[in-house]
Amino acid sequence: MLDLNYLIDVLKVIVFSMLPVVEIRGGIPLGISLGFHPIQAFIFSALGNIAIILPLIVILNLLDPFFRSLPGIRLIYEKSIDRVLARRDRYLKYGKYVLFFFVAIPFPTTGAWTACLASYIFQIPKKDSFWIISTGVLTAGLIVLLISQTTISFLTFLD
Repeated sequence: MLDLNYLIDVLKVIVFSMLPVVEIRGGIPLGISLGFHPIQAFIFSALGNIAIILPLIVILNLLDPFFRSLPGIRLIYEKSIDRVLARRDRYLKYGKYVLFFFVAIPFPTTGAWTACLASYIFQIPKKDSFWIISTGVLTAGLIVLLISQTTISFLTFLD
């Protein structure tokens, strides 16, 4: 029988990994600190971070007509989109790789949330965006897992 505290801890890690800025970079250390095996922490964090990608992409596309209808925001919004789309040719050549590395390198603000916004602005097809961002999330998670385990090993060595 599953322990209720265990399920609550799993949900903590999944939901924490869905949050902007925190994402998988915070979910893995949280999972490890809650006593999960590092691989479990990675899996639960990855599930949470990847689960938010498709809804974000869909919501951003649904909000486009709303932003274009707001009198005060419309001009700024359309100018910003037009400026980015003027550089879209560069994306078509290297964009998928850039989007992947943008997510894969675990720095603050370079996670799935920002990548979903970038994929929306650059009008990357939803299916491509989902797979590119998901692969980036998994790669970032492996880097965080490696850093976490190295740090734990080093601190254990110092004791």
